[in-house]
Amino acid sequence: MRILVIEDDQAVSRLLRVVLSEQGYTIDVANNGEEGRALALASAYDGIVLDLELGDRHGVEVLQTLRRSGKMTPVLVLTGRDDSETIVKALDAGADEYAVKPISNDELRARVRALVRRGASGRSIEQLAVGNITVNRLTRRVRIGEADVSLTPKELALLEHLMLRAGEVVTRTELLEKVWDMHFDPGSNVVDVHVARLRRKLEQANGAVTISARRGFGFVLSPSSATGGAPAARSDEPPASD
Repeated sequence: MRILVIEDDQAVSRLLRVVLSEQGYTIDVANNGEEGRALALASAYDGIVLDLELGDRHGVEVLQTLRRSGKMTPVLVLTGRDDSETIVKALDAGADEYAVKPISNDELRARVRALVRRGASGRSIEQLAVGNITVNRLTRRVRIGEADVSLTPKELALLEHLMLRAGEVVTRTELLEKVWDMHFDPGSNVVDVHVARLRRKLEQANGAVTISARRGFGFVLSPSSATGGAPAARSDEPPASD
């Protein structure tokens, strides 16, 4: 799932990125209200964390612009002011959740889970299933059959995106943008390395899916009938130790 953080305090935005990335979310950060408004209007997000006290414009103005444009992405507002007037204005402008800073990491995680749950309720995207693999996008739980599978946050985000596009070729560029939320050197093999690691973990757990490489294009995840031991390593896999 992809979350937009609109926060002009760089120390706070870095903390938000770290805490939420640890939960397997892909995070985009906007350092001011105008940048946040533009990103929120141009891209599809599962949730937005919006600071109200931005340097260039008030967060309520950003929120009102999004709602007037028809963007109904769920929004959690953060404010340093614990007064009812500020909170009422934010809720009236269309906020779905609010929290007063400073906020604990556990509370932030819980409020973001509630936020994306609210957004998912009308879009039937809470759970993904391909082959015998299921991913609960709200709890971040991965299961193969009846067994839980442990993945790193990046492996989970990668699997989630491939499952969303099951049967389609997903380019390396798209994976870099959606999973790593940044642009790598074109010569980087970071996607290939993580795909190889993910593929190996799924095979070891008898996952009934295949992640195939399309040379020069990207990768395709599709269901397979094989549920036995892990097949031989593919020649297109890079060393997992990179």
